[in-house]
Amino acid sequence: MTLLLVSTFFSLVVVPLLALYWLARRSSCRLLWGLKAAAVGSYVGATFYMGAWHTLSYYGRYGLLALFVATAAYGGWRMRHQRFWIRPDGWQWTGPVLAGLLLLLGGAGLWAVYQSHQIPDDPVNVTFPLRDGAFYVASGGSQPLMNPHMKVGAPELHTWRGQLWGLDVVELYPSGNRATGLYPTALDRYAIFRTPVYAPCSGTVADVEETLPDLTPPARDTARKAGNYVMLRCAPDAYVLLAHLQHRSLQVQPGDSVSTGTYLGRVGNSGNSWEPHLHVSAQDSVGTSTILDADPRPMTFDGRFPLRNDVMQRGAEETQSP
Repeated sequence: MTLLLVSTFFSLVVVPLLALYWLARRSSCRLLWGLKAAAVGSYVGATFYMGAWHTLSYYGRYGLLALFVATAAYGGWRMRHQRFWIRPDGWQWTGPVLAGLLLLLGGAGLWAVYQSHQIPDDPVNVTFPLRDGAFYVASGGSQPLMNPHMKVGAPELHTWRGQLWGLDVVELYPSGNRATGLYPTALDRYAIFRTPVYAPCSGTVADVEETLPDLTPPARDTARKAGNYVMLRCAPDAYVLLAHLQHRSLQVQPGDSVSTGTYLGRVGNSGNSWEPHLHVSAQDSVGTSTILDADPRPMTFDGRFPLRNDVMQRGAEETQSP
């Protein structure tokens, strides 16, 4: 987990600051500095959309954009009297080559972000299952760079394919981070832990599990990936899974009828979960060998297709009290 934290800090802070420092420095001509500005801008844009900002603060992404604008303005002002073009010689090609590679990398990231907005055919439209808070989408979209759940499309993960378009959601404190501390082991330091979960649709409870323990981060139960869960039948070919729920918190049983907003239970940290969060996904039936062994269905929430770094906010109206 230390490696994960270091890599997150490196990708969100160290590399962007080094890129901005490079942008602030003069180039031999305005054309090459413009290439450098485009490269750094594409990288900053990709980091803005794809970075795991909830680890530090959601608002840090806007700070990065502001720093880029200020640095680009400063660098452009310093370059205003330079010649438009001077051909590089020898080692001077290092800068343009590096800028070209960074532009390709950032451009590929931005293209993945654009593609992630494409709503797959025939989505299941439901209501967002959390209320009265700011809820950050840590994984979501239709591209693997934005949504790691897409990896279950591989043949060797076929029995878990129901989560293909799944969402992972955490709650944000007013400071914009999802926990007090970078990666605490105490579950109650995560904003979403014990947050009430409500039915996103009207239908029937198809299956539940509530006997599994809440684990101490970073421990995970990789055999029982969904942990404690509620599976709702929202339509004949639309089943919605709400997973990683709190031990013994469920208020429904198989066969119960629910309406949109019915209180189901609370968010926990059971199953294959690095930290407290809510997993939501849809599929066309109840799984056989695993709860997720069914063909996946994409989801929209009140017509919206959430992506990583989206924040979903909804008041406490139209819910049944826990």
